[in-house]
Amino acid sequence: AGALDMYYLHYYPDIYKQQHIPIHYFLVVGYDDEKQSVHVHDCGRTAVQHVPYAEFEKALNVKVAGMSRKNTFRTFKFPNRLPSELEVARKGFVMKAEQMLKPRVRMFGIPAMRKLVKEITTWKSRDCFEHLITYATTPPQLPSNYEHSDGMRQIQANVLMSLGEKYSINEWVNASKSFKKSAALIKKLCMAAAEQDAPKCSKLITQIAGVEEEAYSLLKTAS
Repeated sequence: AGALDMYYLHYYPDIYKQQHIPIHYFLVVGYDDEKQSVHVHDCGRTAVQHVPYAEFEKALNVKVAGMSRKNTFRTFKFPNRLPSELEVARKGFVMKAEQMLKPRVRMFGIPAMRKLVKEITTWKSRDCFEHLITYATTPPQLPSNYEHSDGMRQIQANVLMSLGEKYSINEWVNASKSFKKSAALIKKLCMAAAEQDAPKCSKLITQIAGVEEEAYSLLKTAS
């Protein structure tokens, strides 16, 4: 379901009823009419969360241009034969790699990073740099430290390492190492952005694009 406004999600105490962040999504896995709540899986939490109907309704009442209309749901229809974990991973990683390496619209993926390398040197407003920091951080907000300001690359690295070792796929293991490197570079990028150091930001984005292009190329060619 989503986009959702995190302002109404009680399990994010630093955001709940304090800050409107209308770009979140979660997976609805059940509901309870007696308790008037939906059961959800959220990538920011490990356990199933329970959101009251009233707050779920308010959270859905957002419109994000180019992303989502109000009250948007997406449903998943599963085939009779569920693919294996390995099949899902192979297909998903290749699809992600293709989207990042050769996106249909060049405002996404690696081409967008390379475009930003030039554009960021023209930024004059602190708001632009703070926007970059916010959306590199999980959840998306200006952080007190940069522990979670890695663009979720460390999570990608962990998944790839786990599956790469499990199925003995070296390309996934090596891609994991690249994303771990990218995670560290993105944290440095956020620190430079906090100082509005545009030249340093530009240099770091160039490095990130190079590292991730290598990682996604590995995912695309993995056997």
